[in-house]
Amino acid sequence: MNIRDGRTITVSVEGTLIETFFYQAGEPDRGDVLLMHTGGAGASAFMCWYLNFDALVDAGYRVTAPDAPGFGQSVVLGSGSVTAAAFVPVFLDALGIAKAHVAGNSMGGVTLSHVAADYPQRVVSLTLSGGEPRVDTEAVRAIGSLGATPRNNFVREMFSKPELTFKDMRRATADFVFNRDLPAVDVVTQLRLDTLSDAGAYQRAKNGAIGQVARRGGDAGTDYLVSILAPTFLLHGRDEPWFYPDQHRAPLTDAAMKAALVIQDCTSTFLPHCGHWPQLEQPERYNALLLEFLASV
Repeated sequence: MNIRDGRTITVSVEGTLIETFFYQAGEPDRGDVLLMHTGGAGASAFMCWYLNFDALVDAGYRVTAPDAPGFGQSVVLGSGSVTAAAFVPVFLDALGIAKAHVAGNSMGGVTLSHVAADYPQRVVSLTLSGGEPRVDTEAVRAIGSLGATPRNNFVREMFSKPELTFKDMRRATADFVFNRDLPAVDVVTQLRLDTLSDAGAYQRAKNGAIGQVARRGGDAGTDYLVSILAPTFLLHGRDEPWFYPDQHRAPLTDAAMKAALVIQDCTSTFLPHCGHWPQLEQPERYNALLLEFLASV
């Protein structure tokens, strides 16, 4: 995966044009794989999947990884708004992909779980990482706002300063992993800063950080999970000491694990000493487990 190899295609989703930046490589000898990235300031397909993309290509898959609408270099044209879940099937149609294995991290996983529920004919298998989606439990509902955690408060403080600094962005990036000294943290920090050097991307990220303060632990609803028919793999990091406050981690992890009891055909693996981004923190293990799962479908 080379950062310079991305291309652009414009798609229309519910009447709204999206200039979509994406990466694609490989031949579909073993099928297609669609990767959807995490959320957050400066998130992009390359930032999320640069340690995983080539392993899938080398294994015989055609791999496609777009920047979600409003993230990275994908721009929503005009004043319309679309959901990423509505975007995915239109994007696949534009590329002539009838169905695919899909893998998403955090925000990308929530998106693809909705796609799997709403468009079962398009999804061969579903892989989720980043501890989401979670089953809506009383313990999660009792948490209140997940947008007002120390991590999110720091991000809003970071955006209130005159300029973004590497030091601040590194602190914000390290919150996503168990090992804050991981070399990938510096790489991802710079990739996020590079994305946010674009004024439009910066403003979208700032607006998102400010708006997230109202987000609640169980506000998305998860009744739809029972409708997912595709073989599903939960491949989550178990330990997120910096991502959520101590008192929240146990109920949130429990709610993520409970998804395996709701989704009809579900395998789960929880990696110790690994945080919100297992594909970046333990890429060799993530790649091996993902490829084993894809081969079993």
